[in-house]
Formats: sequence, C-alpha cells, structure tokens
Amino acid sequence: MKKKWSYYIPIMAMLISILTGCGSSGGSKAVMSDSAAPVMNSTARQEYAGGVADAPAEAAVEEMDKGEGGVTASKTQNVSKDKEDMTLLEEKLVYHCNLDIETLDYPAAIAAIKKTIAKYDGIIQSESESDSGQDWYYADYRKTSGTMHNYLEVRIPSKDYESFLGELDGVGKIISKSTSVDNISQQYYDTTAQIEALQIQEKNLLAMLEKCETIEDMITVEQRLSEVQYELNNLQTTRRYMDMDVAYSYVNISISEVMEYRKDSEPVRKNTFFDRLNHTIVSTGRGFLYFLEGLLFLLIGLMPYILIIAVIYLIFFRKKVHRFMEDRRAKAAADRAQEALRRQNAMQQYAAQQETCQDSPEKKEKE
Repeated sequence: MKKKWSYYIPIMAMLISILTGCGSSGGSKAVMSDSAAPVMNSTARQEYAGGVADAPAEAAVEEMDKGEGGVTASKTQNVSKDKEDMTLLEEKLVYHCNLDIETLDYPAAIAAIKKTIAKYDGIIQSESESDSGQDWYYADYRKTSGTMHNYLEVRIPSKDYESFLGELDGVGKIISKSTSVDNISQQYYDTTAQIEALQIQEKNLLAMLEKCETIEDMITVEQRLSEVQYELNNLQTTRRYMDMDVAYSYVNISISEVMEYRKDSEPVRKNTFFDRLNHTIVSTGRGFLYFLEGLLFLLIGLMPYILIIAVIYLIFFRKKVHRFMEDRRAKAAADRAQEALRRQNAMQQYAAQQETCQDSPEKKEKE
C-alpha cells in the first residue's frame, strides 16, 4: 500500500505545480516539473526585454531533460555562453505612405501605376473608382472638368518600397505625400518569447500526458494542454500577421483627373508697400475675372429655364398681366385727372378771393 501511494505522490506534485504555475502566470509563462524551468524562462524574458537575442529554446529543453543533477552547472555554462553570443535584435519596421496624385491623362496614369505595381510584385488590396460626371450619357457631352477618381490600397515588398515610390513621381503631379514608420520590434519579440514559453509548456504537458494513469489526471492535463495550444495558435497567427506587415509595406494612392494642373503659388520675395499693393490688385483682378466667368457660365446654364419661364408667361399670364397694366394705367390717368381738377378748383377759389380783396377798398371809399 505504501508503495502504491509513493508511486502517485510525484504525479500529484507535478499536477499541483502545473495548476499553481498556470494561475500565477496567466497562461503566458512555461510551467516545468523541475526547478530549472523558471530560471531558464525568466532568463529568456530578461534577455528579450533587454533587446538582445538569447540561445535557442531547444538548448533549454535539452538542459532541462538532463535532470536536477546537472541543472546548476548547465545554467552557469548557458549564461556565460549567452553573454558571448549576444547580438542586437533586428528591428521590425512597418512602412506607410499616402499619395495624392493629379493627372491630365487618367487612363494612362492608372495603367502606369498598375504596371509599376506588377513590376515589384505588389498586391492591390482594394480599388475604388468613381466618375463624378453627370451628363456623360448624352451624345453631345463634352468634358470640361476632371471627373474620374480612383483610390488604391497597395501592398509593396518592403525591400522595393523606396524604388516603387520613386517610379510614381512621373505618373502625374504629386499634390501631397505623407510617410510614417511603425516600430513593432518590442511587440514582435514579446510575442516570440511567449510563443517559445508556451511551446516548452506544451512539450512538458505532452510528456506528462503519457505518464498519466488515471482518467482524472488525463482530463486535467488535457484541459490545460488545450488552453496552452489555443493561446499558442493565437500568438503564432499574430506573429504571422506582423511578419506580413514587415515584409509588405502599405501604400495608399489617390488619383484624380484634372483638365489643368493647379498653379503653384509663388512666395512673395519682397514685402514693401508697392509689392503688397501690386499683389492685392492682381489678386483682386483675378478674383473679379473668375467671378465674371462664373456669372457668364451661370447665365448660360440658366438660359433654358429663362426661356421656359418666358414661354409660360406668354401662354398663361400675358393677358392677365396686360389687363393688370391697363388697369393701373387707367387708375393713374384718373388720379391725374382728379388731381388736375382739384388744382383747377383751387386756382378758381384763389382768384375769387383776390377779386374779393380788391373790391373791399373801393367799397370803403364810396362809403
């Protein structure tokens, strides 16, 4: 009986160490059956956090499998060997670029851009093309302004990033260009350290699964093993996406069709009174000409509506307007006649009063 219990004691101790280790590390650190595992994993994390590359994880696993007897000596040898083999980690950079291009020949510009993308083995992730013209379906339509627009999201190999951007300079006129670089080195190597730790933990759990003799032990180990494998797959997928971002840069291209390139504003080299006056007069004159041009085009555009309104007036409202105007003229003539009559009456009354005033002194003399 004692032999039977002594046989299960190591297995129970291993299960307890796994469960306690998993709860404290949150599933991101390796749990090992011997005392060498925490030392090796903490060393690896410290070296990744310090920005240097550690020895391969397989060497740690081999040292762990040797047993407790050779742990201290192998640990000392590995630390000294790691200090000799320290190398700087490769930076993981993700490049982004946004381009706004104007072109006079839209089809040729699009063809040239796509040809350049194919030349550097690039990938068009999305393309959005639009035509803002409204009368293109008319037979007599003549384009007077740029209407075509296109937006491309492109992935270009990072090794050809600068060369690709250099070849786009001749496609059209670059209106704006913005670039940025994201350094994901810390995130990348932290993820790598977590993956290696989970791989060691997965290997230990598989070894423990082979030694389990009861169903309860197998269920406990398999449950933990599935959690470790699930998290390991997620981290590996995240690292693959980061590898893709590092290998292929992001380039967003906006192409607009124009009838003429906008004029670059020339800086005012002098700032005297006459220079400012000349600049103001020229700017005002140019703005007034643009206003007259816009007004002329507006009148031309409104001409059909003006003709329609004139026709409706002649058909429906001409007689009413003519009658209304005649009534107003008649009323005005009557008002003028009444005013003339009133003036005439006023003149007659005034004349009568004058005669009365002249007669009154004669009557006084006679009396």
